[in-house]
Amino acid sequence: MSDPAAPSMQTAEGLPETRLAVAAGPLVGPVLRRVVGMLAARADLPLDRLDDAVLVADVIASRASAWSDDLVQVSLQPGERTLWLRVGPLRKGGAEALLDEAAVPDVGSVITKLADEVQVDADGTSEFLRVRLSYPG
Repeated sequence: MSDPAAPSMQTAEGLPETRLAVAAGPLVGPVLRRVVGMLAARADLPLDRLDDAVLVADVIASRASAWSDDLVQVSLQPGERTLWLRVGPLRKGGAEALLDEAAVPDVGSVITKLADEVQVDADGTSEFLRVRLSYPG
């Protein structure tokens, strides 16, 4: 689960960052889904955007284990009607693969379609997938 020894970072709105580390395997989905749902609600996302956030979490959870070493790590930052997810470190090519593997025929990448912003950050030999879901209303 999350590392209690890790320092807690604050978001711009003063809400703490949540760091999650789950052993790669079948528990990633259920754990990530619940944490994302809770933090999306804390960010005051409306129900349809909360559902979108949980769907993005499901897609990430179903594919991230193949691109992670022993742990699937996700940092989550709730804000004012915004939720950021940062997935990684992933092996080189993993962030783009998560986006490509999440493609549905005639729709494209589920993550890209549902997210307001998607970024791939590289850090030496690792990559991170950053996803923002928000509600402007």
